Amino acid sequence: MGWLAYVIAWVLAALFWTLASASSSGRAPLETLPYGLLMMGVAGTMGLGVWRLTAKVRTDGRLVRFLVLHGLALVVFAVVYATAMAWPDVLSGRAAGVLGRLRPVLPWNLMMGSWLYLVVAGCSYAVRAQRRARAGELAVGEARLLAQQAQLAALRARLNPHFLYNALHSVGALVGRDPRRADQALERLGDLLRYVLDAGDRVPFRREWTFVQDYLAFEQLRLGERLRVESSVDPAAGAILAPPLILQPLVENAVRHGLADRPEGGRIALGVRVEGGQLVLTVDDDGAGAPAGEGTGIGVSSVRERLRVLYGDAASVETGPRARGFGVTLRLPARSADEEIAA
Repeated sequence: MGWLAYVIAWVLAALFWTLASASSSGRAPLETLPYGLLMMGVAGTMGLGVWRLTAKVRTDGRLVRFLVLHGLALVVFAVVYATAMAWPDVLSGRAAGVLGRLRPVLPWNLMMGSWLYLVVAGCSYAVRAQRRARAGELAVGEARLLAQQAQLAALRARLNPHFLYNALHSVGALVGRDPRRADQALERLGDLLRYVLDAGDRVPFRREWTFVQDYLAFEQLRLGERLRVESSVDPAAGAILAPPLILQPLVENAVRHGLADRPEGGRIALGVRVEGGQLVLTVDDDGAGAPAGEGTGIGVSSVRERLRVLYGDAASVETGPRARGFGVTLRLPARSADEEIAA
């Protein structure tokens, strides 16, 4: 597209030269058109050399070298341009009287050639500066993305062993008193670990929801009827992209800190809805209050940090007491895979 625009610009310049020459000389435009195409064709061809020269002679280099090289190039450009209209006569053997015909327009052609050189050189440096700026922006964006990915990988690396440790602790609690359930828990743990290890940076929320249901079924093998779960899910949330393990750590916190130590167990209420362009996730329990270590522990703090890295101020985590127990509310942008591609 860039070179096509370059050719079109010189064609338009040739047409302008043709009309201006016809107007000043009283000749028909068709008579001056060949000269217009010749003059601007020569200037455009030399402009390619100017473009290459601007790659070799940087504006941030040595000033004397910059001025000398461009000064010499300007003189050559102007002289070649100023004499270009006489070339057809010289090449066809009609050299006699060429200087006489050229002399009246030579000063104007030299000035025009110098002006064209400055325009081409200036535009060349402007285009190169724009490309360098764009490349710099892309490099900064890529560096920022790599940093975010490294940070997310570090958070995932911290979260995965935490999940595995707690899961194995749950299995260990079953081994002594109910080996059959322990075997079932190990089978479910294999399915859970596949999701933990294979999920990418973002997944359709339906996969995270399935994982949470599998995790609750896994915990129910240990807690039995002591774990009671209520859920309300907006069907529109299924296609929305969300980070993996964004809801499960909060559910795990609610299980462990809200009801696992209570002989009578307790209730966990899960809510999923799409509201105002956001995916809103809530996890409430009817336990004694805020989970131990909230704010510095792995669960809530890791979720908060991952949302900050992925979404900045567009996502939030709110924690606090409910009428009975403790609750966490997550808000993140509601964007599907198709919307991500379109963006």
